[in-house]
Amino acid sequence: MKFTLIAQYHPAAALHQPRLWAVMLDDWQHLPQKVDASYTVVDNLDGIGDYYALDTENNPDGSLGQWSIAYRKPSGELVVCPFYGRKELGLGTSRGICIMHNAKWDVRVLEKAGIPIPLNIADSMIMGYCLGYGFQDVKDSSVKKSGGMMVGGLGLKYLARRHLGMDMKEWKEVYNKPEDVPEYNAQDSVATLLLFEKWKPQLPDFFWNIDMPLLRVLMAMEDRGVQVDPNFLRKYAESLDKQLGEFDMPLNAYATEQIRSYVYGTLQIEPWKFTATGAPSVDASVLESIDDPVVKMVLDYKGLAQEKSTYTDNYLAQLGADGRIHCEFKQVRTATGRLSSANPNLQNVVKDSDMRHLFIASEGKVLVRMDFSQLELRVFAALTQDEAMLKAFAEGKNIHQETANLIGLPYDDAKVTNFLMLYAGGAWKISQEFHKPIDQAKALIKAYYKAYPGIQKYHEQQITLAHEEKKVSTYFGRVRRLDAMYTNDWRIRAEGEREAINTPIQGTAAEIVKIAMNDLHYRHHAPMILQVHDELLFEVEKSQAKKYAKWLEEYIPTLVEINGVRFPVEVGVGRTWKEASEK
Repeated sequence: MKFTLIAQYHPAAALHQPRLWAVMLDDWQHLPQKVDASYTVVDNLDGIGDYYALDTENNPDGSLGQWSIAYRKPSGELVVCPFYGRKELGLGTSRGICIMHNAKWDVRVLEKAGIPIPLNIADSMIMGYCLGYGFQDVKDSSVKKSGGMMVGGLGLKYLARRHLGMDMKEWKEVYNKPEDVPEYNAQDSVATLLLFEKWKPQLPDFFWNIDMPLLRVLMAMEDRGVQVDPNFLRKYAESLDKQLGEFDMPLNAYATEQIRSYVYGTLQIEPWKFTATGAPSVDASVLESIDDPVVKMVLDYKGLAQEKSTYTDNYLAQLGADGRIHCEFKQVRTATGRLSSANPNLQNVVKDSDMRHLFIASEGKVLVRMDFSQLELRVFAALTQDEAMLKAFAEGKNIHQETANLIGLPYDDAKVTNFLMLYAGGAWKISQEFHKPIDQAKALIKAYYKAYPGIQKYHEQQITLAHEEKKVSTYFGRVRRLDAMYTNDWRIRAEGEREAINTPIQGTAAEIVKIAMNDLHYRHHAPMILQVHDELLFEVEKSQAKKYAKWLEEYIPTLVEINGVRFPVEVGVGRTWKEASEK
């Protein structure tokens, strides 16, 4: 008798981390398939077909070391052609698709070595992301630790093991064994090719039309970077240091147990949010709901300290020799499809922050800022098809004022309510935000649904979908699996319901921004230097800036239309990002 042994998390693990149920069930439903990964080593590229895979390794000094190309001959035989020290690709520019895993890395290595870059590139890491595999994290979790062999992100080793049945070596196992590097590198090329062959029939249109073209856009933006004013940064750092030194803290702002004891012991606050281990939470959302001078002091101190470390210290460390910051844009990090950035993270520079004075235009140029106007709320209207909301946008009305008029709220409260409903905040969140009794919060939701019945229908529809399908999708087809719906824990399921409501909105909005970025890059060679959520920043010749801003304002709304809704933009021009944000 033969048995198939499948390594699994013990079910008890999911009792502590309920979202693991989704991973366990996925393993059972999609048993790993062993793919034939045997290959022959060849010394030329004879018979190369419509697609091939390429992988690079670096020498200790950072230069191009071993690299290889894997492909199938017309006979179907899988072969690998290894290279070392050669600087020519020998493929020309008219060959087929070149598949790389984390193509941004390999392209940078090839560029540095002076090797022509293939015109048609497909990235198997982005493929895995678009297909919803793994966690939205490129970190390879095949490290030898508890659970590491079971759950991974989008690293090649994990995906190859999970989807191809390949058990591959880690770099740390071969980096000091040069004789093993060619085989290690060849396996990477082979795994990349086999993933493409397995996934190609399943790849959604948005992979080819949105996500894959975006790779070169992001690389161009990274290369341009954004000019900064180092003098402003240093003065700002000194100011933050002075403010931090003036605090007289009664407890350690970073000692979780001290804060938990103060909040739930001294203040006797009733717990309403809990950590994954079941302990009462003291995260920012909890502390912000508490009206207490010590709690407020903790929040203020941590906010300033984070600003000091995240912005000033980090930015100074990341400043290039050219006086510009060249951050890295990440397109496979979020579950919704939104972009993020790192080294440093520029996505968290809020619109009203003085930090925006740091980012300046270079000599003879100015910054043009383009911001989609109420993008997510317009997507909300387009997807819910609520007649009242659609009418308000079509007539150019202020949607927050319209909500204030319809349900009898002050303008600022109406604005908060719109966003709470957009993110499916619920009665509890409304009660917390406005310090209203739960009954009044429920009445507010009832009044909102009466004013916008299409939104109530959408909320109910998405919650039903979450429970039945345990996944949702954006307008353009990006699917998000709702891991929270695989557990009976009501708190986690409520989080999944909120994800079901907001993901199609936030994800669709992100895709609208990506479509605009692709169009501006490929059709108009736009000098984009930064993307932050719904904003794009351009560095333009001073003499052309106003004309360029006007063109953006007129052109961008013509690019995407969803259910009759277009997406206008607001533009501003200034010497600094802050100035451009205020015009």
